[in-house]
This record gives sequence, structure tokens and C-alpha cells, in this order.
Amino acid sequence: MILLDGHPYRNKLGSPYLIGMSEKEDFAIVCPSCEKGTLDVRSTLYSIPFFNELAMFSMKCSSCNFGHTDVFSAEQRKPARFTLEVNDSALLRARVVRSGSGTIRLPEFGIDVEPGPTAESFITNVEGVLTRTMSVVETAINFADEPEEKARGVEILENMNRALEGEFSFSLIMEDPMGVSGIILDDMSRVKYEELSHEEASTLKGAPFWIDAIREDFKERKG
Repeated sequence: MILLDGHPYRNKLGSPYLIGMSEKEDFAIVCPSCEKGTLDVRSTLYSIPFFNELAMFSMKCSSCNFGHTDVFSAEQRKPARFTLEVNDSALLRARVVRSGSGTIRLPEFGIDVEPGPTAESFITNVEGVLTRTMSVVETAINFADEPEEKARGVEILENMNRALEGEFSFSLIMEDPMGVSGIILDDMSRVKYEELSHEEASTLKGAPFWIDAIREDFKERKG
């Protein structure tokens, strides 16, 4: 069984969401962190509904131990936005793909998670997105100087805990100029999908340049 984010990737009928997986491919580039060691890159192809085929990269430097992961589509995809109104606890199990160029928005909590040099890529579910975000909010509370900032952080955490219990409705928005990040449900009619204009896509932060280099290398290998 394939495990992603520590959980079996299965739909409500028990059949795998990941309907195929290719053999791993290995290649290497110069480490972007130390610029001395070799960043060994391993890629595995997954077949996922809606996205068809995604490549999961796992990278580690043999010299400084710098590591990173990324999710990338071998196909040319259009810039896109996925929106899910989470008003049912069952929707917490909806699958979420976040690539190194993906932006996560949680407007009811006033939170935007934009990609950066160490942007984390993952395949998880809505609950997992909330859990990951909560740890960031907790850190912000600990470092907040003003009482008002701490109080706001505590309020956000309380609402997130309510959301995990199905007692607080919220929206999850995934935006990606590469069209790789998204939200997957058995019933995709519950997910609002929009293609972004060039102007909209240009306002989004992309993946680090060295991630783009790996993606281009992978495209060339795929031919």
C-alpha cells in the first residue's frame, strides 16, 4: 500500500486513489544550499485522478544533508485555482496536493501560505493542511510581542480546532501558476475549479529557481 503523509491514500470505497506508480528514476544536480555537494534526486511517478500523472521528487545533499521534496506534473498544465467550502466534517478527508509553487489560502482564518525557498510540498488532506498551519500559528503566538497579536493567534487556533471537529465552516483555496496544486474529491462538483488569467498567475509566487531547473530536467528526460 502507498502511504502519503503517513496515511493510506484511499477513497471512500477503499480503492486506491493512486491508480499507478512507475519505477523510481535517479539523477543529480549541484546542491543549491552548499553549492559543493551533490543533490541526489529521486523521482516517482504517481497516477492521480484529475491530475493524471504527478512526479514526486525527494532530494538530499550528500555533503550538507540539505533535503527537499517537490510535486510536479509531467504534463503542461494551466495556472489554476481550486476552492473548497468545508462545511461538512467528511470534507476534511478531501485530498490536497501542494507543489513548491502552490499558495494556500484560508480566508476565514486570515492566513495565506505562499511558496518560498524552502516551500514544503506534500500530498495530504484538508485536515492535514489545518494541522500543518496550526503549528505555524502556535510559533507566531510564541514570538508575538503585542497582547493583541497573541489574542488573535489564540482565537485562530480555537477556530481551527473547532474546524477539525466539524463545528466551524471555512474555505480552502489552492492557487498555482504551474497548475499542479489542487484539491481532489470523489465528487469534483463540490470543488470550484478556475483557470487563472496570465495577469492573475503573474501575481503569484513561484517555486525557487533551482526547483524550476529540476522540473525542466525532468521534462527533458520524459521527452
